[in-house]
Amino acid sequence: MRKKIILILTILISCLLAGYFCWSFLMKNNTSPKKLAEEVAPNPATSNETPIVENVSPAEIKTQADQSTEKEAESKSVPTIKIQQVVPFLVQAPFGNWKEPDFQNACEEASMIMAMGWAEGEKTISPTEAQKRILDVIAFENKTFGYSSDTNAFDIEKVFQQYFKHKNILVKEDITLAEIKTEIQAGNLVIVPAFGRALKNPNFTAPGPVAHMLVIIGYDPIAKEFITNDPGTRNGAGYHYGENLLFAAIWAYPSGKEIPPVPKSGKMQKAMLSVSR
Repeated sequence: MRKKIILILTILISCLLAGYFCWSFLMKNNTSPKKLAEEVAPNPATSNETPIVENVSPAEIKTQADQSTEKEAESKSVPTIKIQQVVPFLVQAPFGNWKEPDFQNACEEASMIMAMGWAEGEKTISPTEAQKRILDVIAFENKTFGYSSDTNAFDIEKVFQQYFKHKNILVKEDITLAEIKTEIQAGNLVIVPAFGRALKNPNFTAPGPVAHMLVIIGYDPIAKEFITNDPGTRNGAGYHYGENLLFAAIWAYPSGKEIPPVPKSGKMQKAMLSVSR
């Protein structure tokens, strides 16, 4: 019996000593069982390795990058204060003679004259002077192009350069909303062609013009509106359009003697003319 007790005590003492030595080893190396487990199987959430994203096509990656770049450009281009250039306003039918074809289609000529007035420091243009200038530009267009009813962005550029002798103008196609704001923030005017009916201007005679042109003279960042001189109405001086509404209406319509057909929704190419002094 005494031998059995001694054997049991010996075994217990051996177990205690073995446990003590194991504990001392772990403490010396500052290693816990949990840490050992983490070293064997690292947590993916805390691993320093770059995570792998599967099943993403190159096109999707490019789209995400483009969207990120566009948002960054948009944030940099947005004016932080209200901008409004002092631009003389004139209506395309200075004496209300809307039924006359020349004035019914004179939005392009009126827009150019307003922009040139601004470039040359004019504050106002009288109706008599406005009508004379419009007819002079129409005569030049008919002689140069063979038409004047509708003139696209590139024809407008030629009129600026050849008739007005003004070189500080640039045509841009496939534009973004950010690009318009960038030009306004730079202190320039922006002339845009548009599908007039999409502007939903209550001052237009219903249903509104098909091909139309107007001048963007400023931007209101609080209201998110473009400030325009719209020659299509006598109430067009400093007229505000919501930025998304105006951008959606922009349409690079073609030149020609006849009014172009109504554009198909979602298929309107965008263009603008930037005018600087």
